[in-house]
Amino acid sequence: MQRVLVSGYYGFGNAGDEAILMAIVDSLKKLKSDIEITALSADPQKTKEYYGINAVQRTSPLAIIREISKADLVISGGGGLLQDVTSNRSIPYYLFILYLAKKMNKKVMFYANGVGPVLREINKSMIKRVGNMMDLITVRDEQSRKELENLGVSKPPIIVTADPAFVLKPISDEEGAKLLKRLDINLCSERMKVGVSVRPWNLNKNREIIAQACDYLIKGRDSEVVFIPMQHPKDYYESLEIVKLMKEEAKVIAEPLSPREILWLCGKMDLIFGMRLHALIFGAMMEVPLVGLVYDPKVEHFLQRIEQPSAGKPGDLDLVGLCNLLEEAISDAAKSQKQLQKKKEELTVLANENAKLAIKLLEGHK
Repeated sequence: MQRVLVSGYYGFGNAGDEAILMAIVDSLKKLKSDIEITALSADPQKTKEYYGINAVQRTSPLAIIREISKADLVISGGGGLLQDVTSNRSIPYYLFILYLAKKMNKKVMFYANGVGPVLREINKSMIKRVGNMMDLITVRDEQSRKELENLGVSKPPIIVTADPAFVLKPISDEEGAKLLKRLDINLCSERMKVGVSVRPWNLNKNREIIAQACDYLIKGRDSEVVFIPMQHPKDYYESLEIVKLMKEEAKVIAEPLSPREILWLCGKMDLIFGMRLHALIFGAMMEVPLVGLVYDPKVEHFLQRIEQPSAGKPGDLDLVGLCNLLEEAISDAAKSQKQLQKKKEELTVLANENAKLAIKLLEGHK
């Protein structure tokens, strides 16, 4: 039986990264059921139980070396692993695993990676060195391809695909009804429903603007506003900070949900206003009109790719401009849904390419 080792930001309770792991596992198993998959995780027990795969502690050198030695293919990804804005440790960590795997004569792959921003010179040189050792590179957007090429990665060819999460399916409506009951949420069919995804990012005075925009949607548009945290507990607490500033009543999802549960919930919304990339990806997957708030270039790149509006960076927010943008998104909903249906189909095909290429590599073809 062939073995695949997957390295990424797993076991931290981030719904976007967990969606990526779920998608990688589902896609690979669908194409080749007789493979053994192991993930490097911050919470191996939870990862084992949740995905039905093997998992080991991502910070244990012995476990990492042991799993690399057993693997036929080592995958890094997907997601924005190759950037040094949120952490200086990410790039050295992920690249060292691949470097080690290559030194142990293993096949190695960047799987639908998002690349950049890369600010430190040492990280740039590491990406160039290790990137050129890869057997296969897929990236989730055109900007990531350009970033790698600008950093000097020239072999193997860099293939632009899409975020792995596009292959996921939501829970059933029956399971969804149980979910709403469990969360004690009653979504009124007559009212417009707006999903909001925020994350901690020096929002400060912008919390007030987001709170006022939500109040406007509730009072001026007779909407229900539901805050959907993508990473517990920090997104949950950020949501509460905004709700405290609101005059109207909004709902906040208080417990961590699975990617498939969040995907279903996003599908019940009429509009999603979000910072988190995967809140926007989930909305696009369910053909729900979006307005993005750009805390990171990856969000801007995705919005451009699916032709959905951006509210700009958190520091540039103004209440009138944001409310006008939300109004436009509501007015253009039918057009947006048609556009998103087309984009979703294209991106789902590209997302499936990641696994097809990985299996080809595993089976000895490049």
